[in-house]
Amino acid sequence: MYNALYTYIGIGLGFITTIFLYPHILDPDQYGLTRVLISASMIGAQFAHLGIRNTIIRFFPVFERSGKKQHSLLFLSLIIPLAGFLVFSLIFWLFRDFLIDFYIDRSPLFVDFYIYILPLTLFILYFEVLNSYLRSLRDSITGSMISEIVLRSVVILILAIYFFGLISFQAFILLFALAYGIQPLLLIITLIRLDEFRITPRFTVLRKTLARGMASYGLYTLLGGLTTVVVWNVDILMLGSLSGLDQTAIYAIAFYIGTVITVPQRAIEKIATPLIADFIHQRNWSEVEKIYRKTSLNQTIAGTLILLLVWVNTEQLLNLLPDVYADGKYVVLFIGFGKLFDMATGINGSIIVTSKYYRFDLFTNLLLILFTVSSNLILIPEFGIQGAAIATMLSIFLYNLIKYIFVWKKFSMQPFSLSYLWLILFSAISLLLISILPKLSIIPNIMATTVIVVLFFIFPVWWLKLSDDFNLLIRQIMNKVI
Repeated sequence: MYNALYTYIGIGLGFITTIFLYPHILDPDQYGLTRVLISASMIGAQFAHLGIRNTIIRFFPVFERSGKKQHSLLFLSLIIPLAGFLVFSLIFWLFRDFLIDFYIDRSPLFVDFYIYILPLTLFILYFEVLNSYLRSLRDSITGSMISEIVLRSVVILILAIYFFGLISFQAFILLFALAYGIQPLLLIITLIRLDEFRITPRFTVLRKTLARGMASYGLYTLLGGLTTVVVWNVDILMLGSLSGLDQTAIYAIAFYIGTVITVPQRAIEKIATPLIADFIHQRNWSEVEKIYRKTSLNQTIAGTLILLLVWVNTEQLLNLLPDVYADGKYVVLFIGFGKLFDMATGINGSIIVTSKYYRFDLFTNLLLILFTVSSNLILIPEFGIQGAAIATMLSIFLYNLIKYIFVWKKFSMQPFSLSYLWLILFSAISLLLISILPKLSIIPNIMATTVIVVLFFIFPVWWLKLSDDFNLLIRQIMNKVI
């Protein structure tokens, strides 16, 4: 409950930041710069953690069941990423000239600030690692609150300071980077408060077999996870080089609007992934399949509902932005379709990476990164930001289709049922009715489209009882309203 609450508050803050603040306070190339810096740092952090982020979740039950409170997992979780970050920093420094040449023609502003990738990588790295450790302690709420609410609130404050001319843009970027440093600091404070910040290097639990298993698992999840992060960020990086930071800004805002539908998915996966790891460790496959089916259906219902409301109001949302951002309309649609398919295929990725078949994730991701980079290289020069969105959508389809088929064949489980056909039908009817609405101003249009979606999507889903969880949520809402 709190997880979803913090996520939705974060979405509200993100909406304010993305729609009302960034495009009206920063120039397009300045906002594009912040997106490129973050995307590059996300990739750097994924490399630098050396697989420990997923290893924590997979092997924490083993350390916990050892009965030794003073185990060394947190120590390993801190020291291994530090080594990875030092290696990343060395590679970054050696290839800095190549990086500059890659951006200098279309995005000269990036060349002035590329060095901020290093501190951002360090801060994002330790937030992800410590958050994984906290999630293994069954605390998925604190990380959500920090990333969704605290970070965004601090960024809003920094934007306000810059808007009133109290700092230069260079100082803004410095404070922007330092804001990400607040995240791991707050997680450390949380672990201390819970009396879980134990970093004494005691390795009595870490037998040779366990260490070998952790190293093997970490290596494969490192490579697999790295390719995943590259895929989800390469469009931003390539747009910055091939089209410029201003086009990157347009794409980033449209991308944000299109990914609003993933809010329920993020909240569900934070809770479901540790449970899946536990049930697979216990070989309780019936519970794994139950979670797989329930989360897939619930994510699809929520994602379809949000995508309907977002798409039919996209023009009105983009009208709130400077005119230059109007080109992002179909980016919203393509990204929304891709993300909805990702939600519909459920937690197949979590099942694979926490099972004995975790190596398969590496091979699919290597294939995926080749497809994503090549499709972006082909489509961005031809279609610009729409090309990047199409490339991302096709990559998401391919990635999840492969994982879906693998889980179906290896575990004899898949999430789809007749309920999904009903969802498609209700969505089509809602879109058809909305398409014949006359042109209205923003508030009447939002009200009219919302009424149609309630009557022709929410009501029939509730009436047919497609999801017990959805019906329970509706009853809870009705009880509070009535």
